Amino acid sequence: MTAPQAQLDFFVTAGSMLEWHDNLDRNKPGLLELTGVSQHGRATMSGLNDYDYQTLSFLKSDEAHNLQQLRTVTKSAIPNEILEHFKHIKCHCTMGLFPEIGRAWLTIDSEIYIWTFNQTRDVAYYDGLSHLIVSVGLVKPKAGVFVQDVKYLLLLTTPIEVIVLGVTFGEGSCNEMQLMNRPIFVIGTDNVSISVIKGTDDGRIFLGGRDGCLYEVFYQAESSWFGKRCKKINLSQGLVSYMVPSFLKVFSEVDPIERIEIDNSRKLLYVLTERGSIEAWDISTDYTNARRLGRITQNDITNQAVSLITTVDPSIFKGVKAICPLSADDAGKLHLVAVTQCGVRLYFSTTSLNVQQQFSAAAACAQGENTGFGQSVAQSVAPPLSPGPDSPKGLYLLHVRLPPGYTPNATTNKPKQVHAAHYTEGTMLMITTQQQEQDLLWSVSSAPSVNFTYLVESTALESLDGVVWGLAEVHESSTPLLRSPLNSARHSRKVALLTNQGTHIIELLKMVDILRQILLSCNGPHHEEVKMFFQSQNQREACVTALLLATSDKYRGGDVALWATQAFMLYGGEPCFQHQKFLNASNRNMANQTLGANTTTGRDRLPMFMSTPMPNAAISPASYPGSQFNQPISPIGNMQPSQAVSNENSPIVFSAKHDGLYLYVSRMLRSIWQMRCVNEHFCSNLSHSDCALLQSDLRSLRTFLEVHSVHDISSSTRVSFDHLERTNSYNTIMMNNTLLPIPEQRILSEQAQVEEKRSLSALNLFVKHACEVISLWSILNSHSFQLICLQLSPEHQKMLRCCTFRDLLLTRSEVCAFLIISLINLYLKDKAGVSEVSRNLRQNCPNLYRHEDDVTYKATELLMNAKNCTSPAEKEQKLRTTLQMCKEAAPTLPLHSICQQFISADFFEGVIELSAVCASKSDPEEVGVHFYNNGEPAEDREGYTCFATRMTYYKEVQLMLDHIYQTACNKSQIQDQTQSPGQLKGTGKASDSRNAAQQTIPKIVAQTLRVKDPLIHVTLYEWLLAHDMLSELLDVVEPSLGEFLRRSVSRNGENVVLIDLLWKYYEKNGHHSQAAQILDNLAMTRSENITLEQRIEYLVRAVMCMRNGNVGSSITNGIFLKELEDKLDIARVQKAVLAAVTELARHKLEASTAVKELNYALYDITQLYQHFAEPFDLWECQLSILNCSHHNDPLLIESVWGNIINSVVEEPGTTQDRSNRLFTKIELLVREYEESGACFPFAFLIRELEVKACQLRLPEGIVPEKLVTMNLDVELLLEYYSRMISMNERVWANEGNEWHLIQSAIRVVSLLADNAQSIWYRSKRRIIGKAQDIVAGCLNICYQKPDTNRLQQSLKELQSRLQRLLV
Repeated sequence: MTAPQAQLDFFVTAGSMLEWHDNLDRNKPGLLELTGVSQHGRATMSGLNDYDYQTLSFLKSDEAHNLQQLRTVTKSAIPNEILEHFKHIKCHCTMGLFPEIGRAWLTIDSEIYIWTFNQTRDVAYYDGLSHLIVSVGLVKPKAGVFVQDVKYLLLLTTPIEVIVLGVTFGEGSCNEMQLMNRPIFVIGTDNVSISVIKGTDDGRIFLGGRDGCLYEVFYQAESSWFGKRCKKINLSQGLVSYMVPSFLKVFSEVDPIERIEIDNSRKLLYVLTERGSIEAWDISTDYTNARRLGRITQNDITNQAVSLITTVDPSIFKGVKAICPLSADDAGKLHLVAVTQCGVRLYFSTTSLNVQQQFSAAAACAQGENTGFGQSVAQSVAPPLSPGPDSPKGLYLLHVRLPPGYTPNATTNKPKQVHAAHYTEGTMLMITTQQQEQDLLWSVSSAPSVNFTYLVESTALESLDGVVWGLAEVHESSTPLLRSPLNSARHSRKVALLTNQGTHIIELLKMVDILRQILLSCNGPHHEEVKMFFQSQNQREACVTALLLATSDKYRGGDVALWATQAFMLYGGEPCFQHQKFLNASNRNMANQTLGANTTTGRDRLPMFMSTPMPNAAISPASYPGSQFNQPISPIGNMQPSQAVSNENSPIVFSAKHDGLYLYVSRMLRSIWQMRCVNEHFCSNLSHSDCALLQSDLRSLRTFLEVHSVHDISSSTRVSFDHLERTNSYNTIMMNNTLLPIPEQRILSEQAQVEEKRSLSALNLFVKHACEVISLWSILNSHSFQLICLQLSPEHQKMLRCCTFRDLLLTRSEVCAFLIISLINLYLKDKAGVSEVSRNLRQNCPNLYRHEDDVTYKATELLMNAKNCTSPAEKEQKLRTTLQMCKEAAPTLPLHSICQQFISADFFEGVIELSAVCASKSDPEEVGVHFYNNGEPAEDREGYTCFATRMTYYKEVQLMLDHIYQTACNKSQIQDQTQSPGQLKGTGKASDSRNAAQQTIPKIVAQTLRVKDPLIHVTLYEWLLAHDMLSELLDVVEPSLGEFLRRSVSRNGENVVLIDLLWKYYEKNGHHSQAAQILDNLAMTRSENITLEQRIEYLVRAVMCMRNGNVGSSITNGIFLKELEDKLDIARVQKAVLAAVTELARHKLEASTAVKELNYALYDITQLYQHFAEPFDLWECQLSILNCSHHNDPLLIESVWGNIINSVVEEPGTTQDRSNRLFTKIELLVREYEESGACFPFAFLIRELEVKACQLRLPEGIVPEKLVTMNLDVELLLEYYSRMISMNERVWANEGNEWHLIQSAIRVVSLLADNAQSIWYRSKRRIIGKAQDIVAGCLNICYQKPDTNRLQQSLKELQSRLQRLLV
């Protein structure tokens, strides 16, 4: 529902341009600047020059056609039934108008008659008074005081009392007026005749008395303890007046009040007395704060006016007959205009000139910094009206405007005997007495002269049928609450004149009406008079005027709209670069040659050559103050050709057509641009009727832009470069200038055309978007708007509360989306059908509420119905229907939202199928699949984009699996808490959740794998891997799993889990050789995440894989198997080293590092020896390494064995403990190395053990006993003892037991004799023979030593025993 970023950029561009034009429009000269007051800093005068007054003939090239400034709408006579009562008149009759209700009134003595302007002739009367009616007034009541049926209050005054009647209206189409029979209030006049009654928009009532005092009627709903329900307050007299005796008042001068006028926009009230004095009042909000600001008498007015104009008769300044307040919309700093009997207009302000100058300087700074598009000019420049020390208040004459006829070459008569006047939107209407029974209407208007920096007015005269008793502006019943400049320019104001013959309604024609007259009189746009209209006006304003006709519903499809469009295209100019204008300015005649002879040299009317620069140009709105609004750019005659074309970054000067379109839209939207969308109660600030008006204007412009494309608008006036002088509009390039060659002119013009088309394209998109936004707002208004807003989240509510319509139109498209969602959800919540509202949204907001949005909510409705279905078949059918509907709208639908609803309905298959369809439709050529299959090359940007798009759609499958898994976890946790309230172990919880999810996830896995897209498989594999469902992952037999694991391993070479999965996948699918290679790589991987034990396991598995019968026999496989076996042997040695080093790590810090290193990687045999076994004196490990490497170094091996024996013996403990440790260790080593050959030096081992036994004084013959129990070769044992006996070493004597070896030999032979039956009979004689040799050798030694009788006896007995064994 939200706009794409590119479209938002267009909106921002259009918004910046709109704000630029609006600032320029609002900063144009106001009345204070046009009168010259702000420039001169003093009071000024005007009306003596020829250019001050003109007729509409200056818009024409000839006198063939007569243009009208006024138009009579209707004339209606006084109803006959009222005229019949004139026969019964006695003493008094008066007439007037009630413009608020479209009625006129007539009093005859004590009766009043009221009738309508139109032809329905609704007549009402009241005859309930017994006294003469002196004055009449109609006031809108205060809110909340009366019942709603009372729409107005009718006040009738008699010499003794004021009667207040309630006015109601019927409910029928005739809207008949009815007066309540009984008065609501009756107030005494205190013998003061009331001459005038006036009410404010908020229901306050003011009375002007013949005593010169201003009164206010205060009324309220109920009486209070401290006051009545209704009372009359004298505002002109303070508390002091009550202390003055009444007889003294007789001698005071009385000046009766003749007129009261109220400026509701500023809370100001003006009083005109019979003697021409004027008072200004600040009425504030209630009577307690009302105060008089100032009073200026007729003599003061005359003296001040004479001081400004000394060349005219002072008598023309006397006799002020009318006062007209200037609202904040009419003038920001001038507040009142008074009209004298001779038609002189006197402009007053309630703020002195020096305060206005100070405020103007501050306002200029504030405007340059803070004023935004849509902010009222009056709000930004009007001085505050609250009293203060720096804000003196009073009534100050700032400008005197003489009427027509006082110029040197005047051709019109001077107005005389002015007795009424009315001011509206720059037009002053004056009623003069031409003859005794016939008045003349003067219209003096500045509206047609918007292109001047001074006040220029056009005049028009119209004779009336009788004497005017009253004039007032007609109030349109259908006037919208929003007042935009565009509607004001389109709809002419109507003024009702009440004469003694009846009602005469005239229309004050706007520029759009004047252009219509010209087009009709010229029968089309191809006429000099139409061209003259565009040249004499500000061309941007002329284009806006033409657009008003071209887009008007009233003239749509007719000749007027067609001609206005053609004029817009013909005379709207072309864009160019700024420096092109500078180049050609010297060749122009800056004065408009077609204006005629009445233009003066001092203040020529010049076209405004500067148009709109680019938004990023150096020219800012602040550089266009009001005093310089229409100043032309000075010609640059000394510019050299090189300088002319050097500025390549010159700002674009767009055409008047471009500027007119932007100005048209800015005026259309000004009233809502800075308006908050909702108030603090979430009620819309834009009513339904206002939405309808904006919709109509926007749609008319959208239709215009659709019919006339951007190319047509920007190129309609393009002509060949040979005929570029055909038009002299303000932004047409004069290509005949020799300073710039024609080819360069053509290039620059084309560049300017491109920029203008770009800007118009942005405006076109913005207008279409604005149509949809306002249409959406209208739809929301037709529902319960407040309830829709309250459905939003708090964050969205805050966003909406702070949002203006500017934000909504430019940057906050998501707010529209939130509101649409809330509206649809409101229907869904009420279980109402969304078809009607969806169709309405699709028809009016096709881009805010797209087809996919429509499908989404229809799908939501179907899903909600499916959830409530009790029949499984019906539910399945509705789910399938929803899925098919979504498939057809894919992929431009909110996939996430729909998938979440599928999940809530347990329709998991729908999520998979819809995601796959979205991915397929978004990439119909399978570019993303090819990108994946091709190895994801970095240079393939398009492939990566399609790949990422597909993966984004498939994320919904992962979210679905997350939901299922999390739901299972939550259920498991709840069950565990109910069974055992204690703390739960994480592993048990994960196991339970996995078991619960196993019922659904395998089905989803199978359904997902049925989709042929490998990318959805990848999505599935990633999820299973992330949730440690490795067994489920390995159950997959798809080839895509192998590819996924291979790529994952290649990207994450250190991820052991992935590598482990890969070899298991190969092994499970019969690829044993590949599995063995991965296991080998895994075992050799240098990583802290793999322990040595795991490495050995990997090697074992690799060996098992290679020994599998399916591998096949080949030289390569055989070599690889041998390498694996060798690595396994070395790994086992490393394991032993690790165990030894781990034992040392308890005491040695450096051993801890070695433990980490041994687990980090597998080392070769040399590294193990040099880096670990040798430095840490790991003798057993050294022996194992020497054995594994088949190293044949007897001395080194014997040294290692000796160190092993020494290390065991040297450990602390008793002799028995040492003996046990020694022989236990020897027994273990014998078992391991008995068959190893070189690594088992048997002879050396016997001798070392005997030496240690001698040293430790171990029991006699313990070494032979232990060795025999180790099942060593007895023959070798005898052989090695025989050799030691024959050597007869001195070592035994040195160790303290010279006969130790002989004793051990005796024990060896004894053991042999004891176990002779176990000797194999074939080798028995040989073995016994060796034993006899040992005995003989021992005897020989004993014979040579003294004191050996006991040993000799033992040897001889043993010798005899052996002899017997041979028998």
